[in-house]
Amino acid sequence: MARSRQVPTFSSPRTLCLGVSLVLFVLVILLAPSITAAQAAPASASDRLQSLAKTITFDWAKLHPLVATNLGIAGEDGQLDTPSPAENARDLALIRRWEAALAAIPLHGASLITADDAKLLRAQLTAMERQYTVYKTYEKDPSLPSVTILNAIFTQFLNLPIVGTDGATEADRSAAWQDIIARLNRSPAYIAAGNALVTHPGHLYGVTGAEQLAGAPSFFDGPLTAAAKEQLPPDRFAAFTKARDATLTAMNRASKYIDAHAASWPENYAMGLANYNAMLRDEQLLPYTAADFERMGRDELAHGWTVQIWVQSLATDRGTPIGPETGGGLAPGGPALVDYYRARIEHLHQFVDSHHVVDVPSWLGKMDVLETPKFLQPISPGASMNPPRTFSKSATGFYFITPPTSLAEAAKTLDVNEDFDRDRILSTAAHECMPGHFLQLSIARRNPDFVRKIQQSSSFIEGWAYYGEEMFVDLGLYGGDLDARYYTANWERVRGARAIVDPELASGEWSYDRAVKFFARETGFTPEQAKAAVAGIALQPGYVIAYTAGRTQIEALLAEYEIQEGAHGSLRDFHDRLLSYGSTPLSIVGPELIAGLSKPLAEVRASAGY
Repeated sequence: MARSRQVPTFSSPRTLCLGVSLVLFVLVILLAPSITAAQAAPASASDRLQSLAKTITFDWAKLHPLVATNLGIAGEDGQLDTPSPAENARDLALIRRWEAALAAIPLHGASLITADDAKLLRAQLTAMERQYTVYKTYEKDPSLPSVTILNAIFTQFLNLPIVGTDGATEADRSAAWQDIIARLNRSPAYIAAGNALVTHPGHLYGVTGAEQLAGAPSFFDGPLTAAAKEQLPPDRFAAFTKARDATLTAMNRASKYIDAHAASWPENYAMGLANYNAMLRDEQLLPYTAADFERMGRDELAHGWTVQIWVQSLATDRGTPIGPETGGGLAPGGPALVDYYRARIEHLHQFVDSHHVVDVPSWLGKMDVLETPKFLQPISPGASMNPPRTFSKSATGFYFITPPTSLAEAAKTLDVNEDFDRDRILSTAAHECMPGHFLQLSIARRNPDFVRKIQQSSSFIEGWAYYGEEMFVDLGLYGGDLDARYYTANWERVRGARAIVDPELASGEWSYDRAVKFFARETGFTPEQAKAAVAGIALQPGYVIAYTAGRTQIEALLAEYEIQEGAHGSLRDFHDRLLSYGSTPLSIVGPELIAGLSKPLAEVRASAGY
């Protein structure tokens, strides 16, 4: 998706097995006469919820090893399941058993946090169930099995152990390569089995996925092979090469099938208005409907347009054009660009500290800045990031940038998808890294409440990062530069347009072509950029509204915090408390945060694991 600022590792529409789950176990307690009443007391509702959440997470990861890889759960990276109707039926039955187990946990008299944990698990299980009963993407997307493998191998490659880092040894690296080879060996069968489930292929699913698969050779034959050749002995490199080529052949076969048939496939991405509203309510726990997002999106569009017009008028009066001249100067091209990004991230760290925006933990890991691989560029042509995985030992995140062919040309056209000057890079890095996704998600993965630890609420994740964009303009990050104000307002237009397009496409009210025309007109995207953006929105319904929903909820919560705390509060105190809740839906966070204001901040942070 063009400049989506999404978090690819999370709820990607191209993941074959979505959600988390596991096998329910029964604990039998045999009472002896000598056991005291206290010892014989049954587990509390909170303990039972935590146990169920762990069962769901780890048993589902065992059944679906690709989920384990995404979460950083060790031991499954060489494995693959076998997609089939029987496996889907097993999964659905399992999910329904967990739903029954959850319903059997008594919540009478439970604390707010315990009751909320139950709501969160219920929403998670509902989302999982609907993958098999409502959405059924595995029946519609002929590229899904291949793209899922491609993403998994890329994740394993990114996280190859570095000897001497995080305690990694040569044996660890050798085992990681063995897992890659084993998974590649199993991939052709996995792809064939997954493709057999595609009984109602969709046109947009196919052509978008085929674009991604076109970039697969550049990764498999490029950096993956180069690393394998450097780190593997000749016999194992030969085994890697054989497995790699077999996987590429299977992916190429899928691409050729799509190319030959996609023109005749229908557009079947729409879920219908009732299902869309049910998703917002039951899965995302949002207090909004499709109609609400239409209204909110219109407001964002109007405000973004207005601010841009004001700033442009001011720039005209000053005789200074919008762009590098008022945006801190053009970024350097070539190899120096990566170091330039690193310097901007460090500048953000210093600004966050000096302006008391949020406390940055001393244990925070690092961000590696890398060029976006070609297979990801069709869905992420701008900047994006992968956070540290939830259960991984490594605290490293990855910040992906796609350098434009010409920074000067991007500046000349004010390309909204290209970060060509200092201020635009600062804005994007604030969203993706500091204090945006990287900081927030690094804190979230340490939450000792397991139910909260596994939450991945897009409205919190994207809402937090979006909320910070205008805040940094007002806090003085850019020193009053006009380009930063103009750029931030432009992205408000983008978020407003997304909030309108998403429900219109998901409900089936708008066609793809109508949405593309509207999006291009309202955002300033080129027709090609608008096509890519709208394709991403159509294939991942309910995601892009997260920016609008999250920012709105955070701003409303900040207002309530100010009313309650007055002079006793501070922006840093509010932000530290907010981040202590992990990536939990803000409809849950809000009441809990306000109810917990009497607790000292140190206690709040300690209870959240940071």
